[in-house]
Amino acid sequence: MRLGRFLGPGFLLAGLVALAVAVARNEASVALVFVVPVVIGSGPLAFLGVLLIFVGFFLTFLSWSAGPLPPMPGPAEAPSGAPPEPTRSRRWGGVLFLGPIPLVFGSDPQVTRMMLVLGVILFLALLVLTIALFLF
Repeated sequence: MRLGRFLGPGFLLAGLVALAVAVARNEASVALVFVVPVVIGSGPLAFLGVLLIFVGFFLTFLSWSAGPLPPMPGPAEAPSGAPPEPTRSRRWGGVLFLGPIPLVFGSDPQVTRMMLVLGVILFLALLVLTIALFLF
């Protein structure tokens, strides 16, 4: 396993530790605006923490998207007289919410429809929970 893949997460962790020390020394304050963390800093340690976090995100993106891992050694090949096993295609899909709007995607129409149904269900649950929160 390459240790370079853990360089980005290491920078992220170092940045979080630097921000925690900056908050403890009253050089920074942290707040949540909706669900987004906001850091307000006045010292060099807060700046270093934010800088390390950005570098950590960048390095993590570069190292984890560098390409596929080398193939794992598989079982011994079947004798040449045996028929080859049919390969199964992978089916995938997902739902991405941009605000309250679901964006769906999938590898084939059936999976995309399933993701659309899931997106509508999640949207309706979000709507019901939001209305319930305002009523109570």
